[in-house]
Amino acid sequence: MTRRLLVGYLGVALFVLVALEVPLGLQNQRTQRADVERKVEHDATVLASVAEDGVQSGSRTQLLTAARFAFDYAHTSGARVVIVDKRAFALIDTSARVSGTESFASRPEIAKVLRTGDVASGTRYSATLHRNLLYVAVPVASGGIVHGAVRVTFATSAVDARITRYWL
Repeated sequence: MTRRLLVGYLGVALFVLVALEVPLGLQNQRTQRADVERKVEHDATVLASVAEDGVQSGSRTQLLTAARFAFDYAHTSGARVVIVDKRAFALIDTSARVSGTESFASRPEIAKVLRTGDVASGTRYSATLHRNLLYVAVPVASGGIVHGAVRVTFATSAVDARITRYWL
């Protein structure tokens, strides 16, 4: 009899624990991803405002200033920053994967920003890097005219590790 009561109480305690913890964990997962996207969007917007004059005019001096900001941000955050012109050719790329100018016209987030002037954010699989990326792309614009875009990407593994630690 005592054994049945003990098993019953443990069953109820386990049910309550699961019923409370699962929704909390799922909400935390959504919150973590949204929080990171919001912070990255803010950072990308700041980078776009720094790069605006250089992208619009093509001035080497102003692009160098934007490049310093982009490389500092990439170094401290672990992100990759790409700044492209209106034809989607890289003006600044902090990854240094490619020597010379690389076209980002095939990247859906870059294409959307250059076409519509809207912010693009989310996660997608990168066939080039063979991993999932969290990305935010914002327009480099002035007077309603899009002159280019800034894209900031992170491997989702950093966010996923934080979520896994929370679940555990």
